[in-house]
Amino acid sequence: MTDKVWSDRASIIIRSAGERTGQLCKQLILEQGVPPENLVVLKEAPFSAALKRSFETGIERGLKWTLCNDADVLLRPGAVETMLNLAEQQDERVCEIQGFILDKFIGGPRNGGVHLYRTSLLPKALEKIPPEESNVRPEFQTLQGLAAIGYPYKTIPFLVGIHDFEQYYLDIFRKCFIHAHKHLDLAEVFLSFWREKAGSDMDYVVALHGFASGVEHYGQVSIDSRQEIYRTLLSSYLIPEKSELASGSYSLAAIEEIINNWVEPDLYRELYPTKFGLVSDEKRKLSKRQKFSQQAADLGILKLIPYSLGWFFQKIGKWMQDLVNSSRDTKNIG
Repeated sequence: MTDKVWSDRASIIIRSAGERTGQLCKQLILEQGVPPENLVVLKEAPFSAALKRSFETGIERGLKWTLCNDADVLLRPGAVETMLNLAEQQDERVCEIQGFILDKFIGGPRNGGVHLYRTSLLPKALEKIPPEESNVRPEFQTLQGLAAIGYPYKTIPFLVGIHDFEQYYLDIFRKCFIHAHKHLDLAEVFLSFWREKAGSDMDYVVALHGFASGVEHYGQVSIDSRQEIYRTLLSSYLIPEKSELASGSYSLAAIEEIINNWVEPDLYRELYPTKFGLVSDEKRKLSKRQKFSQQAADLGILKLIPYSLGWFFQKIGKWMQDLVNSSRDTKNIG
């Protein structure tokens, strides 16, 4: 991609909250031909503030598209240009497109992490950002607000990059703590996969501790990385933090190799046989999650809550007992 093509096409905004991969994220974007003057790194917290500032920055720079890339997502080769080409194919009322990311902790592709906005609609997006304390998914709620007034967002069948690889233990702990509240329906996927990998990758041990702490927590939950509760709880396990990630640790080719060689857990493939839409519709079959959604509609919200809780505790009761026992062993690690 030449500078001439880039001159009036898109601003790239990296939203950073001190992630271990922050510099690497920037390096991989620049290696895709993005001119440095088109790239902005924002360090704002909490996330609702980062979201607001990224929209404001896109408006100020005034280019047609504003691509927001979280610093914990490492892009594959050609990802930026592919996203822009796909965005140009959309109806003019589509406010945003997003692809999929290979998530280390879900075990396969999921949507999110990289959001390509139509800059002309960012003023409307600013009006839809929820207060930080009101929602653990402020960007999703913002997009839903835009869709409600006639500006839909669209998920496209393209895997953009990898997510949550090489992160600090504190960030892993915090995110998996939030997963216990944000993605409760994925508990079966998380716990089976993490326990299988914990023997060879300390990231998954920390993930298990974070999720268990999240299940036990009954107070207000915030995605704000500055919350002291996450540091305090993680410190009780006496796990030393990772060192900084060395410059140039990964190349674009290395990211592509991770994607091509990744094997999803069996349970992930059972629940998501189409990899979240990355397989064509004609190969699609009803997944367990889709069946659950249908059952939710049939039960209604009043019956769904006790039903879901019963299912949840039945599935993870034994796992949580094992996790408490294993916690005693891992407290002395390091």
